[in-house]
Amino acid sequence: MNGAPILTVENLKARFRTKHFGVSREVPAVDDITFSIRRNEIFGLAGESSSGKTTLIKTIAGLVRPPLELVGGRAEFSFLPDAPTLHQASPAAVAKVRWRHLSYIMQASMNVLNPLRRISATFRDFALPHLGGTAGDFERKVTEHLALLRLDPSILDAYPHELSGGMRQRVTIALATICRPDFIIADEPTTALDVIVQKDVLGMIRSIQREMGSSVLFVTHDMAVHAALTDRLGVMYAGCLVEEGATSAVFARPRHPYTRHLIHSLPRIGDDRQRASLAGSPPNLADPPPGCRFHPRCPLAVQRCRQARPAMLEAEPGHRVACHAVEEGRS
Repeated sequence: MNGAPILTVENLKARFRTKHFGVSREVPAVDDITFSIRRNEIFGLAGESSSGKTTLIKTIAGLVRPPLELVGGRAEFSFLPDAPTLHQASPAAVAKVRWRHLSYIMQASMNVLNPLRRISATFRDFALPHLGGTAGDFERKVTEHLALLRLDPSILDAYPHELSGGMRQRVTIALATICRPDFIIADEPTTALDVIVQKDVLGMIRSIQREMGSSVLFVTHDMAVHAALTDRLGVMYAGCLVEEGATSAVFARPRHPYTRHLIHSLPRIGDDRQRASLAGSPPNLADPPPGCRFHPRCPLAVQRCRQARPAMLEAEPGHRVACHAVEEGRS
């Protein structure tokens, strides 16, 4: 695994700004996030719903549209070094890197596939401008790529509604990887799939990532998926990154109380003990609590947690945590 980062995120901030009935609201959905992703690795992003995962990857992918605003920081790709974020790059530069260097596997396959066009037409729309060549060459490349994902070429003649959910999701993976991109963003690509199909799809993502040497930013709330697939893991809570490190290290010794709860809540074969749920609910980001945003739900919270936001510090080599209890040796 190459140590040079392909993506560097530094102090990234994004917010939703709305105004209804004369009332303005600002929601800091991505609040001062810093991490990097190296070449040829799968970086996982975890956290419950409304933690800011999807907003973060939209900001990284340059999909910043009102009411979402980029406030500051950078999310710089090595293949686009002249722009601090994809959102700030020129339209010509974005068109050049999208699909060829950067691709996106979306959660809802029917939102990607045009229901009025056959799968073959969708491949031409996505990939032909980047791959070029004759019609015969392009068809051969598509057929060979489908074989890598164990998809029969006959699906090219089908409409999306004629395929099962698992087949459609495989097609979206094929679309996202046919140009052999350097970086792939996968936004909860297995959420709507049953466990058997999910296992198959995860295996395909890992296999094709290894074959192409791409980097992957994999987003899901399912910690078991992260344990099975990712090399490194970042955990988000209320728009903030609270823990980040090698996936094996995070699972072996979770340092943040929130991460610890996520991992300990996983079911284990033969363990029938009742597990306590986490008290409270995620904060309203339009009016977040002062200090550490997790403190209203944290069993280790003290007065300092209610007043000062913890810095993201290295608790162990390569393992960063934002928690006063860890910093003070109470966790």
